[in-house]
Amino acid sequence: MFITKIILQDYGIYKGVNELCFKQDAEKNVFIICGHNGAGKTTLLTSLVWCLYGKMMVDVDDRYRKDIYDAGGYAKYATSNLNRSAATDGVSKCSVSLTFTKLTIPALPCDELTVTRTFNADRDADEVSILIDGEPNQLTKDVGPDIFINDFILPKEVAKFFFFDAEKIVELAEMRSLEDKQKLSKAYAEVLGIKKYEDLKESLIAMRVRLRSDLATDKERVRLDQLKKEAKVLEGLIANEEEQIATLLEEKLTKRQVSERLQEKLIREGTAMSLEALLELKEHRDRLIEERRDNRAGLKDLLELAPFAIASTDFMAARAQMHKEAEMKQAVLNPKQLTAKLKKVQAGLSKGVFDELELAKGVQRKILSALEAQLHLEFAAAPKGEGVNVLLAATDKERNEMDAIHHNLTHSLSHSFKQLVQSDKENRNDLAKAFRQINDAEAREGDLLVQEIRKQKLEVDARIDVIEQRISELDQEIGGRKRDLATANRQVSELAKKVNLGALDAEKDRTAEQLIHELDAFLVQLKGTKRTALEGRIHEELTRLMHKRGFIDRVEVLVEEKLIDIELFDKRDRLIPKESLSKGEQQLYATAVLKALVDESNIKFPVFIDSPLQKLDKQHSKNIIQRFYPSVSEQVVLLPLLEKELTQQEFELLRPKVSAVHLIEAQTDHHSSFTEVEADQLFELVA
Repeated sequence: MFITKIILQDYGIYKGVNELCFKQDAEKNVFIICGHNGAGKTTLLTSLVWCLYGKMMVDVDDRYRKDIYDAGGYAKYATSNLNRSAATDGVSKCSVSLTFTKLTIPALPCDELTVTRTFNADRDADEVSILIDGEPNQLTKDVGPDIFINDFILPKEVAKFFFFDAEKIVELAEMRSLEDKQKLSKAYAEVLGIKKYEDLKESLIAMRVRLRSDLATDKERVRLDQLKKEAKVLEGLIANEEEQIATLLEEKLTKRQVSERLQEKLIREGTAMSLEALLELKEHRDRLIEERRDNRAGLKDLLELAPFAIASTDFMAARAQMHKEAEMKQAVLNPKQLTAKLKKVQAGLSKGVFDELELAKGVQRKILSALEAQLHLEFAAAPKGEGVNVLLAATDKERNEMDAIHHNLTHSLSHSFKQLVQSDKENRNDLAKAFRQINDAEAREGDLLVQEIRKQKLEVDARIDVIEQRISELDQEIGGRKRDLATANRQVSELAKKVNLGALDAEKDRTAEQLIHELDAFLVQLKGTKRTALEGRIHEELTRLMHKRGFIDRVEVLVEEKLIDIELFDKRDRLIPKESLSKGEQQLYATAVLKALVDESNIKFPVFIDSPLQKLDKQHSKNIIQRFYPSVSEQVVLLPLLEKELTQQEFELLRPKVSAVHLIEAQTDHHSSFTEVEADQLFELVA
């Protein structure tokens, strides 16, 4: 399959008719389309996806789903694709056309096929035209253009492998949630050709249910009919509730825009602050007032020490007197206590020291007498007229309180006072600012226009809250109904198995059953074959592309019932988490997976790559240029930003495989066009 022509008319930045032509050359299969940032490279890639799938492009990639949701729905998204300059001139349509050759359609000769999608902004609707060799065909009318494109050109589930942004394709290595892996597994199954056999198996199972249902006994028929009606009602309710959610989401988006516009009006009227912000500011003011009370209480506590600071001389003298009296009290012992202690000391010396030294009795008496005299001198009451006069007779508790006051006066009072004064100053400033902001915000609240705008905004915001609550309720209801529907369908299937069949239908049922068993066995074999082949291809591509030889020693593809996953192992057979790879290595991994899938799928479709060589070093870029791009498809279209995503040196490596070079030139803000240039002039023209 080869795309020979792309025509964009009034699409995005491309005003009027803009045409790209590609000539097929078996030796040169690479085409370069380049331009500056904002020239329209990504717009070109998006236009191809839109042309083939329209509103179904949400199934190609989540970024398209997000773009459509952010725009407010498909109609608004498609309208936004209309060139602004053309729309100003009164044009109401934009279109994209793709022309294919070498396209094989079973039982239908076809040399050339052209798909054209046109969006009519006046009608908010798409128009799709499919011409085979220049003429309409009954097959496209019978099956419908969307089904025809999906079945005979390229399934939407696998388009992401042929139209991709090289920088964002690393998402393949970052799939963590089960939901993301299941979505990717569907695409893998489609690419590998597994899905069509699984679909055939599901069709045969459904056929058996219909056969058994048609020949049920009266009692079983009544029960089957009842279950089918219940299932149909549930399906209708689910569809209705999903439609309600879609409508509510659109209304929510509209209300959100209205709320933002009303807020802008409030700003223009001089009240930029929202009601929620005003309430938060008032709460902040109340906290500051409480903080001020705490500061004042702290200052009051410190002020209780002021009299002591003022009378510091007398205070210090009183404290010194207290300590002298305490020292004197400790230095004087009661005479009876002193006599008792002397006897104990003398006895201890006589037995414990003198005996060991074998001192004479006379010497012992002299020593003990001298000791007794000295102790009486030190601890006996001072003679009258000597020592300290007892003036205060303070208790230990009173002396400790005096010491605490002294510590506060000499150490913490100054620091604490400064802190509280500074905190109080900051508090006064913040409080004044808060009062000023509140007064400014409320100054216009008495204005009738502001009150009306504020009322409208409150009503709109209240409606948004109601919508969100209703969406949550509907989501819960849908979840419950889906469980009920699954139960009903399971009961239908189980009941149908018990039905006695007629001879002819029994033979059909047996044949279908046999085919299902054969398909089960075939699918096991097919998945095993595809798994082994895919493991080998991915490992081969990683070995070719990565310069760290042996970094990835083994690739394992896990194929389960509804899940296909890929795991990497090093030489020690340890699992390498894909999220642990660098961004460059993740891109190489994604590139290897893409190449392996394309090779294994046998789908011969052109590959378009936006932002190539992002996050790759020179060695890896060289491997991609020489080993990946020339071999990934019979037609490879690169959309690089020169010197950043493709240097002149890298271009020279790729040049032997380059068939043509096209330059996107921005004529005006809303008009870009394509120009084919000589390869050797490319870097001169964009310098």
